[in-house]
Amino acid sequence: MTQSILAKQSKWWQLPATLVLLTGIIVLLWIMISNAWVVFASLQKEVAAAIIVASATVLVSVLSVVVGKYYERKRSIEQELRQKKIPMYEEFIRFWFDLFMSDKLTGEPMKEKRMLEYFNTFTQKLMVWGSDEVVNIWSNYRRGIPVTPSASDALHSMLEFEKLLAAIRKDLGHNNRNLKEGDLLGLFINDMQK
Repeated sequence: MTQSILAKQSKWWQLPATLVLLTGIIVLLWIMISNAWVVFASLQKEVAAAIIVASATVLVSVLSVVVGKYYERKRSIEQELRQKKIPMYEEFIRFWFDLFMSDKLTGEPMKEKRMLEYFNTFTQKLMVWGSDEVVNIWSNYRRGIPVTPSASDALHSMLEFEKLLAAIRKDLGHNNRNLKEGDLLGLFINDMQK
């Protein structure tokens, strides 16, 4: 308690000091600009035009390099993230194909323990590498799965799952423009139209 009171008392001067510093910077900038304007106005037109052209050239060059570096860095970060996301999402799709097809391929459904282990692992990876949209949709999907689903619940759950698949594709750079409802689910559910 006494430490917080001392901390507040020792920082009372920071606001006035900041205001004085900002005022000083603004005044200094105003003096520099007004002096530069006086000097610039007294120059011959040809010299002033040459200075303007040279300044614009330098300014455009510097801005193009800075903007180019910014976008290059941003693209590099996106590429590194994509390299982490691709295996995670491929594993996710593989798991769901195994889940949907395990009964047909092995004669028995996937064990609940394996599902829980996978959901735990995937959720951990998704928290680190997934986009905000995918994390949001996955969270809503997991909360919305009913314990004993009815037929309408199952259809709603499948359509929500398709939204998750579309968000994953978008996160990997696909635009999903020509996909309509049911297209992604139709890749592994044969009677999706029914």
